[in-house]
Amino acid sequence: MAITGHVTTRIYGEIFGNPPFQNADGTQSAVSRVKDYPVAPLTSVAITPGATMWPLVSGLQVGNFYCYSIIELPPSGVNHNSVKLATDTSVTALIAAAT
Repeated sequence: MAITGHVTTRIYGEIFGNPPFQNADGTQSAVSRVKDYPVAPLTSVAITPGATMWPLVSGLQVGNFYCYSIIELPPSGVNHNSVKLATDTSVTALIAAAT
């Protein structure tokens, strides 16, 4: 079953790299760069078919905050690459909010 809908969460920045983003021991593995946003307002993110949510068990520091999941949105329109957004909301809470 595909989850579609919108979730409202704080987005702290974009992640550059390919999953998995953490090793089994929780250390950072595939994050090549983090673009942190100067503010993290509540944002409504459209969860479309093909979107993936990645948990960050140990958290990943983005700016002054720790993020615990990444929402990967598939390429659409003129975007040729997926967009990976860092949020402090857990994957479980994101799934519950999107259903």
